[in-house]
Amino acid sequence: MIIFISAILYVVNSFVGDLTCSSQLTQTTCENLGYCFWDGSLCQIEDCYKIDEIAACRATGILHTPPTVICNAIEMDSYNYQIYANVCNELSDEPNELVQHYIRYQEPKSGYPDKSSDGVTLALWNTLFPQFGYIGQIYTIQILKQTMLQLDQTLDLYVRYRSLFLYDTQWTYDQEKAISYMFQQLRDDTTLINTNKKPMITKLWSVVDNLLERFRIIGNNYTAIYPLYSISQVSLSRLQAELSGRKHLATFKWSQYIQNGYVQLLGYDLHQFGFEGQLTQVYEFNVYDSGHNPLALTYGIIYTFSFDVSTLPTLYLYSFNKATLQETQIRALIIGAFDDCSYDSITLKSTCRIYPLTSNTQYFIGPSLTACGSISKRYQCKQPRCLWTGSICTNNPP
Repeated sequence: MIIFISAILYVVNSFVGDLTCSSQLTQTTCENLGYCFWDGSLCQIEDCYKIDEIAACRATGILHTPPTVICNAIEMDSYNYQIYANVCNELSDEPNELVQHYIRYQEPKSGYPDKSSDGVTLALWNTLFPQFGYIGQIYTIQILKQTMLQLDQTLDLYVRYRSLFLYDTQWTYDQEKAISYMFQQLRDDTTLINTNKKPMITKLWSVVDNLLERFRIIGNNYTAIYPLYSISQVSLSRLQAELSGRKHLATFKWSQYIQNGYVQLLGYDLHQFGFEGQLTQVYEFNVYDSGHNPLALTYGIIYTFSFDVSTLPTLYLYSFNKATLQETQIRALIIGAFDDCSYDSITLKSTCRIYPLTSNTQYFIGPSLTACGSISKRYQCKQPRCLWTGSICTNNPP
């Protein structure tokens, strides 16, 4: 009798999100995993907010396997999955929290980073005489696909078109969105040195100022909220304006004004420039009369937080210069029932009231800022304030 013995062959396959970054020996295999980056010679673990493969952050993934748990998965609803690229966050973040200043928009599937949809290249765009009829094509250049060189060329293009943007008959949404994408690209870049990035940020502020001027010409009450910046324009007759950031609301109030006009608020996050430790965004407050001329106004800011600020180290009021990207500590804030900041144990909210202030200012509050040398995570060590070298964050003043 011939007995046939069947052998069962067990083939062990690696599932998505199982492979270690250090096991990848080429840039292609490293980056194809969706949770690693190539540093020039080795494959390293990507920053949690920049990961594209959620399986690596789930319970059985390589980045969520005890004893070394690095990232958590963000299980968002389908609507947010269609807009944002974030799928993982830091262990220090709340479960499923899409941290505002680390939101990434998804890269579009169509379009080109180096030319508009009609085939005109960036190099050619910057030689053509600006015309209103070209504006629609400028917005088809895909900023989220760009290298830093291409982004710099696009910034030059937007700067050249500032005077035409002012009187563009289309609504401002395309320009608002482009600015948001530009901030994201500059925040996430790890290739530029400070001497390259600082001039690009300066150009971007010029584009932002151009958008603010468009709003002044349009004259309507309007608010636009994006992850890294926000804008609000409110008539002086409203007697208050507000913008919100991560875990806080900033309310600006005034009781009287000498003539009709409006307030413009610009809020922007400092994490994108390498600042750590602040509790709020920077809020720039400007006042204009009906003829778009700067106007004097005395006002106050009420910051509302969803946590107890009395448990924190000493808080300070800071001013900020967006041209130099440098902060100035103005004064310490006193915590107490009838002082600058207080906590309500019933509502479980804290408020900090800053009075009186004058117009045309840029303020934020927080404890002493974290020095670059004390930042241990690559994703927090951003230029131009800080510089990540190997595994160390160092000071890199703008």
